[in-house]
This record gives sequence, C-alpha cells and structure tokens, in this order.
Amino acid sequence: MEWLVKFFKGSDYLVPALDIGTSSLKLVQSERKGNSYKVKVFGKKEYREQVFAGVEVIDEFELIDTIKELYRELSIKDKEVIIHVPLSACFYSVISIPSSKNPEEAVIDYMKSIINPEEFSLVNIDYKVLPVSIEKGNVDIAIAAIRKDFLESRVKLLKEAGLTPVVIDVEPAAINNQFYLNNPEKTVSPVCLVDIGASFTKVIVSFGGYPYITRNVEIGGQAINEQLQKEFMLSSQDVELLKRGETIKDLTYDEAFGVIKKVLRKIATEIMWTIDNFKDRFNLEVESIYLYGGSAKLKGIVDFLGELSGLEVGRGNPLGFSGIFGNEEFAVASGLSIRYKGDENAKV
Repeated sequence: MEWLVKFFKGSDYLVPALDIGTSSLKLVQSERKGNSYKVKVFGKKEYREQVFAGVEVIDEFELIDTIKELYRELSIKDKEVIIHVPLSACFYSVISIPSSKNPEEAVIDYMKSIINPEEFSLVNIDYKVLPVSIEKGNVDIAIAAIRKDFLESRVKLLKEAGLTPVVIDVEPAAINNQFYLNNPEKTVSPVCLVDIGASFTKVIVSFGGYPYITRNVEIGGQAINEQLQKEFMLSSQDVELLKRGETIKDLTYDEAFGVIKKVLRKIATEIMWTIDNFKDRFNLEVESIYLYGGSAKLKGIVDFLGELSGLEVGRGNPLGFSGIFGNEEFAVASGLSIRYKGDENAKV
C-alpha cells in the first residue's frame, strides 16, 4: 500500500535515501509534516568483500546483493530512491559575478576555462543562483559538473538492484543540507564541515545555508587502519576493536592514538588549506569545524584537531533533527533524505 500513501501525501512523502559509500551502505528515510522532519527508518550495512577501488566499482554483484540485503533488513518495499554523486566523482564550486552579468553565460565561460573542449560534452553541468551573496552588488552561483558516464553507470547499477533513482544530488549539497537542517541558526557565519569516510575525507566550507568551498582528500579511515596494521602487526579485526577503545595484545588505544595522529595531521593540513582558501576568496573567517563520518567517533579526535587548528571543533549530529544522536556516518544519507521528486526549491 506504499503507492497509496504516496498518492495521498504527494510531495510530503519522502522516498528512501541511499548513501553508497566505499566501505558500507547507509540508508535514511524521513517523514515530513509541514516544515518539520522525522526519521522513519535508518540503517547501515558493511560490504563483505571489497567493492570499490577509489571511485570505481570492482564488484557489482557484491554491491547489488548488499543493497538488496539492506532493503530486506529494513523492510523497505519502495523502489524509488535518492542517491548522490560523491565529491571524488564530481566538480563543485561557487563563483561570484557582478549582478549585471548573465548567470548562464558566466557559468559557461567559467567551465570552459577549466575544462578542455573535448571533455566539455562529456559532463552534465547544472547551476543555481544563490539567494545569498557574500560581496554586496555581486551574485553568487553554485556550479556542479558530473561526468555523464558516471551517472549512466550508477543508474544502471541501481536498476539492476531493482531501484529507480528519482533524485541525484551532489555530496557537498547533501552534507551541507543536513547540517542546516540540524543547525538552522548557524547561517550567519561560515562553518567547516569535515566528513572522514573510509577512503576519502570531504571538506566543505558553508555560509548562509550553502556550500561555498569544497575539497576532496584521498585520506580516510582506511589509511588509519593501514597505519595501525603496519605499525603494530594487527589484523583488520583487531584494528577495528582497538579503534573502539579496546586493549588488543597489551596495546591500549592511548598508545595507538600516537599513530592515528600521523594520519589526522595530514587531514588537518587539508582542512586548514581549505579554510584559508575560503578566507582568501571571500574575506570571511571560519571559527568552527564539525566532524562527520565513521572516524569522527575516534576518541580524542575532537581535542586533537582543535589543538591543531586553533578552532572550535565538535561532532555533527546528522539525525539530531529527529532526536537521534551519534551516527556521524549518516551525514550524506540524512541530507539526501529531505529531498523529493520534483524538488525544485532544494538548496543546491
């Protein structure tokens, strides 16, 4: 009877949002009543085998099977789905132009300045004129570009899993939108959102409700695992237990954190580079950092990154809008879950 519910509720009915990560799947389906949202169901499932090499899917069968298993476990019958394009597979930027200039022409000129003519026809380009602008007298425009072959392959894969994508968002927008859903009062000053995933760390500086600067860093939780395995000769299972705070082979978490810091320093360097880039471009200071992703749960990470950056650092709460706290790895799925088919008024 799910179709009947959608028929009567119209755009208030929100379909499941699926975050296809490099180490696991995360799913959130929300409910909307007026301007408020509540989580209807959420869940996560790890892959049994390696599915991704970078952004490339190397085991479609495992990915499709894991999607089907997660849907069965959560008792989801809906075949429509909302997905995202990871930052590692798309381009996102904000340009600022004089209000007298034509936005579409400005976008085309900008993209042609960074993409060669041969590649221009291979990407889908979309843009949105933002209702906010940092510099008076200018117009700020968010631009997203995605390779057509990536979109085609992702849609094909989901159809093989029995699903039909009805909204495809970009990752920076999803992370950004869940932040402002949970922190609507934070629009007045810039914030830095950092999602430390398994393979990549996504750094986003947002202002006024929109992502402005993004950076994709090829370092994530897996790099931490590999460093610990190499340093202490541990199995992958032992590393996961150690990261949760358990003592493994007389090795305490506090001792292991000395090794974890080596990876975090590299991530911190990229975070500060992104923040400095935002300041150079827009002459605004970022004062706070919010952490997401599985590695945001690491004990000591908040204090350590706070010391390195000199900024206020805290963990984000992707599902906090529904009174569910923790679950930092659900940032993307949470942001996707408030989108809907025909959602022309979405932030990005």
